Amino acid sequence: MKEHTNPLVSCLIFPVAPIAVIYLIAGLCKDIWQASYYTPGEDGGEFEPAMAIFGIPLLLVVSALLLAGLTLLTRRIEARYAPGVWWRTLSGTLRIAVAAGALILFLAAAAFFMGDPAAASSHWQVVVAWLAWGVCAGAFALQQYRRVRR
Repeated sequence: MKEHTNPLVSCLIFPVAPIAVIYLIAGLCKDIWQASYYTPGEDGGEFEPAMAIFGIPLLLVVSALLLAGLTLLTRRIEARYAPGVWWRTLSGTLRIAVAAGALILFLAAAAFFMGDPAAASSHWQVVVAWLAWGVCAGAFALQQYRRVRR
């Protein structure tokens, strides 16, 4: 049974949802990460937040384009040539590598905004942030698992 997915839903799961969660976590945990990382007047004190807010979402969009291209390429090659197990193994390995890299980037941006991990249990914002990250990351991992399994 061939699985058909709506491209809009796929785009909402990745990269739109992780980018939205990064901005949600940045707003929710603003006081925490500013107290932990930001020193006014320090050289480069603005680089880390800028990278987490602008750089990592841009890299997530690039990852989404790579995954979409891999999906399109896989569908075209399988429909035209029926290459067999070696192609599924190669495309699955590439998909897992790109998806793992995207999840690590997403985790790095989210963890930066959550501040000091030792103080995480004393802030309700961090618990909400981890829940949002977990739901979003789980949906993305499930989406990619279904694509590899197909």
